[in-house]
Amino acid sequence: VVLATLGATASAQVVSGKVTDVSGTAPLQGALVTIEELNRTVSTDRFGEYRFGNIPAGEYNVTVSYVGTEDTASELSVPSTGTTANFTLGADVRYLDNILVVGSSAAQAGAINQQRASNGIMSVIDSDGLGYFPDTTVADSLQRVPGISVATDQGEGRYVSIRGMSSDLVAASINGVRTPSPEDRRGVLLDGVPSDLLDGIEVIKSLTPDLDADNIGGLINMKTISAFDRDGMFFRAKVEGQYNEITEEISPKATLTYSNVFNDKFGMALSLNYQSLAIEAHNHEIGEWGEEEGFIVPNDDFENRWYDLTRERIGFVGNFDYRLNDSTDLYLRTLYNQYKDDEVRNKFEIRSFGDGVAQASASSATYEVVEVDAEVRQREEVRNIQTYALGGSTDWNAWTFDYEVSYAYAEEDDSNNHDVNFRTDDIDGTLTFDWSDSELPVLSGSADALAFIYDTSNYELDTYEREFTTNEDTEVAAKFDAAYETFIGETPVTWKTGFKLRDREKVRDANLTFHERDDLVLSDFVTANSELTNWRLPNRMFQWPDAGLTAALRGTFTADELVEDDTAIDSTIEDFNIEEQILAGYGMGTFEVGNATIVGGVRIEQTDVEMSGWLFDEGDTSVNDFGSFTRRTASDDYTNVLPSLNVKYDFGNDIIIRGAYFASIVRPGFGEMAPFVILNDDRDEAEMGNTDLDPLEANNFDLSFEYYPTELSVFSVGVFYKDIENAIYPIGQDIGDFGSSVDTTFLPSSVEAVDTFINVPEAEITGVEFNYVQSLEDFSDVLEGFLVSGNLTLADSEATTAEGRVVPLLSQADTVWNLALGYDKGPWDIRVAANYRGKNVDELEGTDEFNGSEIVFDRTNDDRTLVEASVKYKINDNFQIYLEGKNLTDAPEYYYFGDESRLMQYDEFGSSWIFGARYTY
Repeated sequence: VVLATLGATASAQVVSGKVTDVSGTAPLQGALVTIEELNRTVSTDRFGEYRFGNIPAGEYNVTVSYVGTEDTASELSVPSTGTTANFTLGADVRYLDNILVVGSSAAQAGAINQQRASNGIMSVIDSDGLGYFPDTTVADSLQRVPGISVATDQGEGRYVSIRGMSSDLVAASINGVRTPSPEDRRGVLLDGVPSDLLDGIEVIKSLTPDLDADNIGGLINMKTISAFDRDGMFFRAKVEGQYNEITEEISPKATLTYSNVFNDKFGMALSLNYQSLAIEAHNHEIGEWGEEEGFIVPNDDFENRWYDLTRERIGFVGNFDYRLNDSTDLYLRTLYNQYKDDEVRNKFEIRSFGDGVAQASASSATYEVVEVDAEVRQREEVRNIQTYALGGSTDWNAWTFDYEVSYAYAEEDDSNNHDVNFRTDDIDGTLTFDWSDSELPVLSGSADALAFIYDTSNYELDTYEREFTTNEDTEVAAKFDAAYETFIGETPVTWKTGFKLRDREKVRDANLTFHERDDLVLSDFVTANSELTNWRLPNRMFQWPDAGLTAALRGTFTADELVEDDTAIDSTIEDFNIEEQILAGYGMGTFEVGNATIVGGVRIEQTDVEMSGWLFDEGDTSVNDFGSFTRRTASDDYTNVLPSLNVKYDFGNDIIIRGAYFASIVRPGFGEMAPFVILNDDRDEAEMGNTDLDPLEANNFDLSFEYYPTELSVFSVGVFYKDIENAIYPIGQDIGDFGSSVDTTFLPSSVEAVDTFINVPEAEITGVEFNYVQSLEDFSDVLEGFLVSGNLTLADSEATTAEGRVVPLLSQADTVWNLALGYDKGPWDIRVAANYRGKNVDELEGTDEFNGSEIVFDRTNDDRTLVEASVKYKINDNFQIYLEGKNLTDAPEYYYFGDESRLMQYDEFGSSWIFGARYTY
């Protein structure tokens, strides 16, 4: 069914309008509107709106295409003054949450249409798709996108890797405003922003010149709601509880969303989210492995860790739109999000494994002399993210002008915590460590040794640490874009140019205090029944020291008990201030040549950096007996010319081929280039940041094939290749070997060796992506309502470190796949899904020679499969209840040193069940 309504406008030779569902209330994003005689096609924006400029007066045939419904056509008469044409699509469906049809099928349709309409290579999670899996964070939602893998923290997604690229090579934005990071790295934490605050997520894998060029893996753009996403008033309330099998607690979560449009001019959209999530994680880890008695055995420490934490998220979105007139729209986009991680961590650590190995084998070792630590950390980490954008868009005949100023701020505050450690003397007797089961090793020992380590009176206070550290990241930006629609001969062309200024400041202010007291023993800080009865790992674990009792020591230490040197050093050397200003300009053209759409152009980015930090000289005791501090400053500037070309060719018969090339950069991490220097006591070794680091530069290539055989199905395959120069790796070597890559001229002549970061010549990654979505009703009417989807990414990467070792790119999984089966019919919407992430190297730990072979000890994240399910039941048009399950197979997280037999870290989080209700009006 199609309806076209016409009306005169003041803008000459402009054809514009809106595409909605049959109710006229739900705008459809990604619909393709084609004027057949002119061979011109545009796609609708998030408000369902489209626009053609420079259309000659005449009679035309217009086709509107949207995956999920049949193509529709209409005759259109364009007078010399231009016209509007509004279209409605689809059968008699009901409006709910801005979708053509209700349920998970709508989420697939919305994503497919936006991806199909894009002139570049992009993956999309549509608005309703965010609500059809049991996700808490943005990272959790993104793990189902082709080519994406997720690094977790306490079972929740935190960092996102695209196509094997480290999160430091991936950019993130909220409504197009670059998201700052409160850490000393480029990678953005994505576990703080609740997915319930978003209206959709775009993963942009090929860049056009009008986008910031500072990413190699891709750009994640998180979109929040707008009142004009819908017509009239909209209200949604969502309330749920999450039960975890380890915590045995129910964690509440609620979201309220309201939007309305007043007088067809002013739109207001508000969303408020709250969650308090209880998490309990059981962990054990080994610090290091090495050769002892002719075998590779643990030779550092073994730790049991118990985490008891509550993560509280409070988020608010306030978006305001004002349609000043027929040609100008203005907006204010605001987001505030607070993430509070209230954590207690108890650690029981067997130390000094390497001191006296009495007996060893391939799977066990007995140790003669060890120390044991009992430690508790009570920490309240508070992170705030805020983004504000004020801007608008103006159409003037064939011109479109876009303009925006924005402010983004992120802060991480670690001011409310303490860390206290108690330690035994050396133990009489032996302890045996058996790692026959590498994930679940067993600790045993002689009776006297075990009695000693479980006697709390044998532990004396080693150190009491407080931290008052803040990290801040602030960016102010302004941009202006101008686009003009015209013809070259009979070829429609849209020229576009613009500039952007980004002014960013990164500040780290670390403040720590260390105290010692001789008369404190662990037995004074232990409550009864402190052994954990629900501990899931083999060895005994305790809830001691008691965090509440040790917290009472805050503020009781005297000046004589302060460890002055550690306090002064750790409170100063980590501090830095980095100001980064980026001025960018670009020019590009979009050419519609027959069935091909070609987008080409160039972007130029000028970067100026000012840095300040500290040089600590441990050997200079002229001021303090522990050393001296000197302020150090540095600066850098460089210019990058970054061309790009995206080509899309529509063969008809629902086949599209895309090709893309673009150049991009990633600037060095803040902690890598910060001008800190540490000189040791003898002044013969230095540890420092490298202020001369060059940005990573990449040439990126993509080629893809897409086939849309039916109304709700798609098959696509794509290959990609990235050639990266100036990858950054840590290195330690003799000072004379650095050459001009590191400025060492300011160091004393006595310095012989330096630990720092350098650029290495090149790295590369090659991969292939498959994506398949299929409505099973296409095969048989009996299967009506069934939908299957899956994607697979295979990648291979290679980089050469500064030492000449060939390694994969960090955090790059060779294999990532997702598979989901859904049933969406009547009141039922059921989904079962699995996500697999292959093995990947997390950190480079080096190699060692053993029995004539080179043993690799790199920290490796083992493969992991997560299974989840969702059952939703619609009671009526407005009210829905649901039950969801997360991590249904209770899959642990496992890290190892180079080989699966060498445990590094093992965590269990348990399965979770979510029950809730959603009301929409």
